[in-house]
Formats: sequence, C-alpha cells, structure tokens
Amino acid sequence: MRFPRHTTRFLTVGLLLVAFAAGLPLLAQKMPKSPPREGRKPGDVAFDFTLKDLDGKSHRLKDLRGRVVHVVFWATWCMPCLEEMPDLKQAYNRYHQRGFDILGVVVPMSQTPEGVRAFVERQEVRYPILWDDGMALMTRYNVDSIPRNFVIDREGIIRYAGVALPERYEELIEHSLKASLAPAASAP
Repeated sequence: MRFPRHTTRFLTVGLLLVAFAAGLPLLAQKMPKSPPREGRKPGDVAFDFTLKDLDGKSHRLKDLRGRVVHVVFWATWCMPCLEEMPDLKQAYNRYHQRGFDILGVVVPMSQTPEGVRAFVERQEVRYPILWDDGMALMTRYNVDSIPRNFVIDREGIIRYAGVALPERYEELIEHSLKASLAPAASAP
C-alpha cells in the first residue's frame, strides 16, 4: 500500500513529535560549553589583582588558586564593616588551616595605613589587610558601597557577591572547601 506524499510527510512529522515528546534522544550537535569569563559577578572568574599589605608584602589573588578566598572591601569608619568583622575573624580562625583565606581590602578614603594598622592590631585581625592605593581595584570590582564581599571558590569562580555576608556564610565556606578542583586536562 502506497501513501500519498502529503500523508508520508505528516506521518514523519508526527513520529518526530512523538519521539521528542517522549524524551527519546534525537541526533543533535552538542553546543560546546564556554569557560566562565573574567569579571566581578557570581559565575565569573574573579578579576586577578596584586596589592600590597600594610607591611609592603604583595598578595596576588591568582596565587591563592586551590584555596577558597573571601575578598572584602571595608573601612575602619564603616559601621556595617565593623559589625561583620567578628564573623570574618571567626571564619578565618576556624577554616584557614583547611584552605580558606580572607583578603581585607581597605578603601583608603579618610584613613591612613598607620591608622588602619593600629585598628587591626587592636582588633587582633589575623588575615592580610591590603591597601588599595588610588582605589583602582575598587573601580575594577565596581564597589560603590561597603562592605562589599566576594567569596571565590578553589577554581577562582565567584560564588557570592554582595554587600552583606551571605546567608549561611559558614555553610558556603564548608561547601566550597569540600568541592575539589576540576581534574587537570591531560596532555595528548
């Protein structure tokens, strides 16, 4: 039995629709996944930077790959910054040995390195305090209010960006510390 041409087309389209609706795999080309782009938003690879701490030692974000890093922009005169500082110190003390770092980036408006140094000594801050001379890093990360927090995973991907500490902050740190690095591509 031979079907008219329009009936054959109708049956072919119908069978394809049934296969699609049933979830049967159809032959299709997979789109390649593009790597995350460099930026300042969650899902981006964090912009790399190098800043000096209050003692003149350089710190480069990329050198901390393989560790979870919390970058916080702050100032001694910022009350919300001071309110979150006990949580930051506690997290640093609890998780540093497991691969967690904090880089406190000072917003140099209305403060001096000497004044900040005296403040962090009184507060017993153990994580590095970096001086953003000229506010170039602030500009690059589009920091328009402080505190500004960025939690970066072991692969350099920003997992949180916001003004306040993330809800369930320590759970985010724990999860990020447990996540392993993606296996390195093997050479052919």
